[in-house]
Amino acid sequence: MKNESVLIVYLKRKKGLLSASGLLSIASTLVQFIPYYCIYRIIELLMVNQYSAASLMQWSLLAIGSLIGGMVLLYVSSMCSHVAAFDILYEIRMDILAHLSKVPMGYFTEHASGQMIKTIDQAVEKMESFIAHQIPDIVSAVLFPVVYVVLMISIDWRLGLVSLIPLIIGLLLYAVLMGTTMKNNTVKQYHDALEDMNSNGVEYVRAMPAVKVFGLSVDNFKRFHESIENYRSLVVEWTKSFRTGYVLFTTLITSCVLVVMPFGAYLLSQDPQNKSLALTVMMFVILSSGTSAPFMKLMYAASTFSNVNEGVKRVDEMFAVTEVVEKDSGASFQDNGIQFDQVSFAYTPGVPVLQDVSFALKPNTMNALVGPSGGGKSTIAQLLLRFYDVGSGSIKIGQTDIREVSVDTLMKQVSFVFQDVTLFNDTLEENIRMGNTAATQAEIIAVAKQARCHDFIQQLPQGYETKIGEHGVYLSKGEAQRVSIARALLKNAPILVLDEATAYADSENEVFIQQAINELVSGKTVLIIAHRLWTIQHVDQILVCNQGRIEQSGTHDELLATSELYARLWHINSETKDWGVNANA
Repeated sequence: MKNESVLIVYLKRKKGLLSASGLLSIASTLVQFIPYYCIYRIIELLMVNQYSAASLMQWSLLAIGSLIGGMVLLYVSSMCSHVAAFDILYEIRMDILAHLSKVPMGYFTEHASGQMIKTIDQAVEKMESFIAHQIPDIVSAVLFPVVYVVLMISIDWRLGLVSLIPLIIGLLLYAVLMGTTMKNNTVKQYHDALEDMNSNGVEYVRAMPAVKVFGLSVDNFKRFHESIENYRSLVVEWTKSFRTGYVLFTTLITSCVLVVMPFGAYLLSQDPQNKSLALTVMMFVILSSGTSAPFMKLMYAASTFSNVNEGVKRVDEMFAVTEVVEKDSGASFQDNGIQFDQVSFAYTPGVPVLQDVSFALKPNTMNALVGPSGGGKSTIAQLLLRFYDVGSGSIKIGQTDIREVSVDTLMKQVSFVFQDVTLFNDTLEENIRMGNTAATQAEIIAVAKQARCHDFIQQLPQGYETKIGEHGVYLSKGEAQRVSIARALLKNAPILVLDEATAYADSENEVFIQQAINELVSGKTVLIIAHRLWTIQHVDQILVCNQGRIEQSGTHDELLATSELYARLWHINSETKDWGVNANA
């Protein structure tokens, strides 16, 4: 898929349906000429006064029959292309999602969600529309001019050439318009502006609580407002640049009959008694009046293709993102101990985030990672989960390098509870069941009780069957965190990573969360990323992380005596622990 366009790959998979659609479209186009010929023959019979009711009825029925037949052929052609398009739409989206599930997490931090949604939704949707509608139209629109030119020249080369003059000028004008658009890279600018607006729109919606609280509007949300203005300016300028040329193109394409009629009148004036010439002129008038629709289809297909092609490039770029290399050597984890051995890592080349980080977490011990913000604590946790691969060094679990096992095998070994909890628009039962899809309802209720969330779930309208977000049902940050802990309890992996799990909790929820964590950590190797140092002072080992390095490790008491940084952080924590608002201030 990396060597050729994604669109070509999927078109090849449906070549049977698309070939049938193309052939039926060709047949439909050829049949479209029959009514014109029938009208010509009827006029001929009337002019020479050699007609009968039967002959007129014969040609009329043939015209009507061919018109209906052409519509039937076009309908079947469209059905074939639509079936192929819908299959391709489904396959591309499923393949994109499957691919994205295997790429490094860094891709999602570097690309805004609105940008990815726009590509998966709108770009793929336009590909479907192009396949379903434009492919049959292109076949028809290309074939019609070819048959038209051959037919016209064969009947009368003089009238044929004259009738082609406005068409040729119109097509050259449109080619200039499209060439200018491609030269100025306008289509790419349009997609970039649309992605930027979508991304900022998603951010604006997510920030709606702050927007409401502070009485802000879209004008105050500077980036979103600017992206809307940029999109508007680009589209308006693009439209203005096309205005004159498009009007001229449309006028020329629809004016063939206005050129044929005076020239035909001139020819007839030179030979007034020539009935054959008069019939020929009439034939040209009839045919030239029907040329605009196919050429407009061709124009629309060309403009749509340039737009779709830019979307295809973005889908290609998404598929080109390198997946995390999985190598399942059949190795297994001997225990749940963890070793970082001279690990270095950088999100951006040349800007290291971690440098020569080494430490060991003994099996079934509680460990904490502390330090100033931006020191690399969360990065260490993400590397353990293989959200990214290390730049150098190695990470081992039970003496086995995590790169030597599949991601699925690694994920079965590790549970994690992040400070930002994601709950899906599904029932609470299903949200908890994500930890173990084979779990029974009794097991789910048991872990919910351990996580101290059973009581508040029971108070919801439908208990465990309550859907998050439905009928205004939302959970507080602390409640969502306890559901996340229940999920981890159900998974029951031997290694647990906690990333500031009580960050958003109020006092009551913090007590419940700490009780739930005590249930969760039993018999596991635990790594806690903490800013509230009083919550981890009794763990087995504390690692002090600063500026991408592990400065020191030890117990709470040891570090207070030997680590200046830890002592300072503890002092700050102790001062701020009991902060409150002074009502008399």
